Amino acid sequence: MKKVVVWMALSLCSVMTIFAGKTAYLFSYFINDSKDGLHLAYSYDGLNWMPLNGGQSYLIPSVGKDKLMRDPSICQAPDGTFHMVWTSSWTDRIIGHASSRDLIHWSEQQAIPVMMHEPTAHNCWAPKLFYDEPSQTYYIFWATTIPGRHKEIPTSESEKGLNHRIYYVTTKDFCTFSKTKMFFNPDFSVIDAAIVKDPKLGDLIMIVKNENSNPPEKNLRVTRTKKIEKGFPTKVSAPITGKYWAEGPAPLFVGDTLYVYFDKYRDHRYGAVRSLDHGETWEDVSDQVSFPRGIRHGTAFVVDASVVEALIANRTYNPLIPDNVADPSVSKFGDTYYLYGTTDLDYGLERAGTPVVWKSKDFVNWSFEGSHISDFDWSKGYEYTNDKGEKKKGYFRYWAPGRVIEHDGKFYLYVTFVKPGDKMGTYVLVADRPEGPFRFIEGKGLFVSGEEVDSPAIIDDIDGEPFIDDDGTGYIFWRRRNAARLSADRLHLDGEPVTLKTARQGYSEGPVMFKRKGIYYYIYTLSGHQNYANAYMMSRESPLTGFVKPEGNDIFLFSSPENQVWGPGHGNVFYDEGTEEYIFLYLEYGDGGTTRQVYANRMEFNDDGTIKTLVPDMRGVGYLAAPQEKRTNLSLQSHFYASSEKEPRTSVVSIETQPNQPLPEKASVKNYTRTHTYQAAHVADESNGTRWMAADTDSSPFITVDLKGIRNVNECQFYFTRPTEGHTWRLEKSMDGKNWRTCAEQAKVEVRSPHLAKEIGEARYLRLHIRRGDAGLWEWKIYEK
Repeated sequence: MKKVVVWMALSLCSVMTIFAGKTAYLFSYFINDSKDGLHLAYSYDGLNWMPLNGGQSYLIPSVGKDKLMRDPSICQAPDGTFHMVWTSSWTDRIIGHASSRDLIHWSEQQAIPVMMHEPTAHNCWAPKLFYDEPSQTYYIFWATTIPGRHKEIPTSESEKGLNHRIYYVTTKDFCTFSKTKMFFNPDFSVIDAAIVKDPKLGDLIMIVKNENSNPPEKNLRVTRTKKIEKGFPTKVSAPITGKYWAEGPAPLFVGDTLYVYFDKYRDHRYGAVRSLDHGETWEDVSDQVSFPRGIRHGTAFVVDASVVEALIANRTYNPLIPDNVADPSVSKFGDTYYLYGTTDLDYGLERAGTPVVWKSKDFVNWSFEGSHISDFDWSKGYEYTNDKGEKKKGYFRYWAPGRVIEHDGKFYLYVTFVKPGDKMGTYVLVADRPEGPFRFIEGKGLFVSGEEVDSPAIIDDIDGEPFIDDDGTGYIFWRRRNAARLSADRLHLDGEPVTLKTARQGYSEGPVMFKRKGIYYYIYTLSGHQNYANAYMMSRESPLTGFVKPEGNDIFLFSSPENQVWGPGHGNVFYDEGTEEYIFLYLEYGDGGTTRQVYANRMEFNDDGTIKTLVPDMRGVGYLAAPQEKRTNLSLQSHFYASSEKEPRTSVVSIETQPNQPLPEKASVKNYTRTHTYQAAHVADESNGTRWMAADTDSSPFITVDLKGIRNVNECQFYFTRPTEGHTWRLEKSMDGKNWRTCAEQAKVEVRSPHLAKEIGEARYLRLHIRRGDAGLWEWKIYEK
């Protein structure tokens, strides 16, 4: 473990040193209904904004009536601390506050009762923070409607009774606050005030939204002052936005250029206007900016570039593999980690993808070349006759490979095969190398019914998982709590199978057996889909007897909606001798069906040997050995755009949040929503959980990168979606984005990940055409000479 800490510390230290003193920009925002909390994006030019943390939330809201985190506003204090305020509800009289030193680890959330003294106050919307340097004071200002307080204005029926004004409090420490006072009181309903200081003139520029609804205004306007304590003139500018409804202004100076970003909320897109003369005249530059898909009202702010680079370096490591993979197991031989799993294709359980072995030297950078199983056409449908005499079509499938074990210089794989007619069993395969090729140890393999005699199965069921005890005795476990001793050659059962008794009943699959400090642990799954969970039993006798329910939570792994992890299911335990850690690898729900991905988290144990409840997260495990890739990935500071983007995919599920002690009448079952988008920018976020995908109707898909300058490119790595199906592609380069020439090509279908293009040479733009194979990329990494 010490080695891992040293690698991470050195990495972070070098990031902070290299980028200190340079400028970058952050954008805080929310998505969907805001219940998943704070999101961040970064930019180096104010035009191209890329999501951080793989597009996942940094902080889940916990205060307020509705526990929302809309309109997050962040301000950095002189001591480096980041303070954030947000809208906690549509109808609260409080606002939320939290602070952080690094934007990753946050303080306890605080409810600031800014309007609790006004019993009829309708709301506290879009609070903003501004730090006034001369007085060393924070101003917090927001919009509130107090019925009957102000001169009535005509409204639409849907906004009847709403007539907002901007109120404020001040604080120096976020512990004590001034009395609430009026901040801005024009002759129109006003919301979404935001302030920026002109770095050259010293003026304070405030952007507000005219919220009048009858006739509708719904536009942004400007007012300015020299000193905040004197207030802002209520006479505002003409609209700076066009004939569309705009809200949520976020002003930002990039050099001498003033941008105001805003939500074109009726058009479901973000826009921007720009002023080159300190806010006097404006032009619309919406077509020049790019934002993470689904972005909603937030704040743009300036930071030292080291802050952004530290956020990038503090990346998430789940999902582990850049593909849809389930039922993972990992073995380490020599200095290499080998991951075996079920390849998902989003076709349901009736069809699976080509099986492969993923390899890594550091547990972060994974790759594969070709398949380790031959003589099967996984994409071909075969006709068969079912028990009712009906003609059907089915596929060969490779499922749930158990942990590969080494014996007498050979490598043994226990894996489930399913035939086109759904006959299934666990078979033993052998290879001379851990990456294969593997062959059936008995017989010639599996065949379509009637062609030839099938190889015998070691068990006529699925999910066979081997375990070798300290004395060399082998055992195998399979679904429905079944287990047996293995023969000395580990190819057959030795004696009658037994059924292990567990504390919890119901269907179970994906069994795991491991041993630690003389204790045998039997892990079995419960439920499924978004409610998949893992429970365990303990024995001090043997792998087949003496199991008892542990003290505490016997369901040690279950969904963590606050961490965006749903249905952690069928997995395996890996003990890493180098770090002396136990790691649990498991499948995660994905978008449902067979869109699963592999996650990994460290296990922890109590003094009595019981397993501590494992709260799954996106952070994952990270490096278990020295990083194998030390070059700078140019993609992280580049701009990507594509021929098309697939429409977002939204999943809505009901999750039991307390499976160890469910509340009566399903009171602990809650509904959750998440949306996956498929933007081009995802290929540069160093996340295996996000991807670009072209629209289904795009017959000539391509993706382009602007490197922001001429670079001497040595290598590109393409992590395609559905890589086990194979791809062909063509890469072009250009100096000006207009004149292109081919610089690399894969003309023959190749099954691998990543695909490589080398010796590209000088270019500013690169364009990748996907000619055959799934039109999408998990990541596109670019390295300079």
